[in-house]
Amino acid sequence: MVEYKINDDIKPGELDCFFQGWKSPPSLKLKEKLLNGSDLIVTAREDGKLVAFLTAISDGAMHAFISLLEVLETHQSKGIGSHLMTHAVDYFKGYYDIVLITDPDEALFYKKHGFQEIYGMHIRDFKYEIE
Repeated sequence: MVEYKINDDIKPGELDCFFQGWKSPPSLKLKEKLLNGSDLIVTAREDGKLVAFLTAISDGAMHAFISLLEVLETHQSKGIGSHLMTHAVDYFKGYYDIVLITDPDEALFYKKHGFQEIYGMHIRDFKYEIE
């Protein structure tokens, strides 16, 4: 049975199983920073083990940005990501904008949750964590 929590405490080491296939996965130090900097963390745990999580930041009034949605490969296609998205959208209900950036092959998943394609710009730096 999967248990969902809003603003659950995640230890950075619990994220070691995530970010598989990323060209430049975050270090333990960066994982700690992303968790500490998030305004919303939604977790999915099975028997206490973290199997999925979502992070978001916001201005607390009008705009929210869903920064990460990660589901372990073994738990994908089971509705867990959808549950996390539903919790996040409900949490920010009434905000002017809830936005996210995704890869094109994931767009259909987010459209099912009410997201629409918009025009946007970004800078991506795969060397973002040179120490």
